[in-house]
Amino acid sequence: MSMLKNSKKKEKADFTVNKSLNKYRKMDLFKDKVDKANHILKTVGLPKEW
Repeated sequence: MSMLKNSKKKEKADFTVNKSLNKYRKMDLFKDKVDKANHILKTVGLPKEW
């Protein structure tokens, strides 16, 4: 993959973030799925390819 010479140029984002979504920052969403995934990673581990 080649790098462009002007890759350091900053561009303005084409979207805005809705501030009302900040209420979800500290909530534990999908806690059961995260706990299950962490348990699997602890017991089995990552594949050797990684």
